Amino acid sequence: MQNTSYSFIAIDAKKHNLISILDDCLSKNICAYFENRYSLDERSTVKSVVIDLNANYQLFIRRLFPNAEIIIDRFHVVQLINRAFDQLRVKILKQQGDKHSRIYKALKINWRLFHKDT
Repeated sequence: MQNTSYSFIAIDAKKHNLISILDDCLSKNICAYFENRYSLDERSTVKSVVIDLNANYQLFIRRLFPNAEIIIDRFHVVQLINRAFDQLRVKILKQQGDKHSRIYKALKINWRLFHKDT
């Protein structure tokens, strides 16, 4: 079985229909795809675009879809928060002088609880 990864996937958010899968996430290729297939009038009707935290996307999304609201994908927001929380947890652990203290043990042993789905 071949492991295939995709760099850019476009999906209709309302109908959940696949629009396209592009092999790379180069700005020029994404722009060319939409500009060659959809007129500016068609692209102007797009109301929202959900993106990950790739800052390059914001640069050309406004040009491609001038009336669209840019929304950051919540998966990536949660992932960013989890990383920041873990960095803070580790920083606090390193500041603890007593590795037998209650705070140290709670942060060290129970780290999985901080990532548990509710």
